[in-house]
This record gives sequence, C-alpha cells and structure tokens, in this order.
Amino acid sequence: MPTADFLVDHIEPDGLVIGRNGYTDVPLGTVFTAIGKSRVDADDPNLLAVPLGKIAVVRLQLTEVHFFRRLIDAIPRGHSAGLRLDGEGSDKLAAALDGKLEREFVHLLA
Repeated sequence: MPTADFLVDHIEPDGLVIGRNGYTDVPLGTVFTAIGKSRVDADDPNLLAVPLGKIAVVRLQLTEVHFFRRLIDAIPRGHSAGLRLDGEGSDKLAAALDGKLEREFVHLLA
C-alpha cells in the first residue's frame, strides 16, 4: 500500500492546511507521523526531485477534508484540498513552511 504524501502549500489563518495529495486516497482518521522535505534541482526540461528526508516527527490526525467547498471523507489522490488536523506538530509544520528555501517543498507523511 502506498504511503500518504501530502505536499503542503500553506496554512490559512484559521489553521486549514492547503496543499496537494500524492498517489493514494487518504481517509479521515489517518495520522500523519512525519514532516518531510524535497527539493527540485536542475532546469526545464530535466527537473529532478530530490528527497531531503524527514525533518520532524508529528502526530496530526486528519479530521476534515475540504474539497471544492464541501466536506468529504478522504483526500482524493492527485487533488488539492484543505485539511483540518488535530494533534501535536502544527507548530513544526508552520516552522518548516517558514524555513523552506527556494525550490524546497514540505510534505506531510503518514
């Protein structure tokens, strides 16, 4: 079974985490356990995504998925969504987003 990998774009002032999902549906109740980083190297047309590994341990449970102005029961694979998360590590996620360099990306991993 593929691992959940949600690419985080930003966090709204109300705490909603906005980003894009990877290659697997992620159901409500899923617990994200780590924050990871990646970086894009090279230039078009030879882009290369380089994983930088896990940078923090968290325990954030998925409690809501906002998708096209409605609540659904899973983050659909390959789509953007807003996530409501409960647990420990929101501060680490915010810090990772604030500290990322150009061409770096922050991921929530389960």
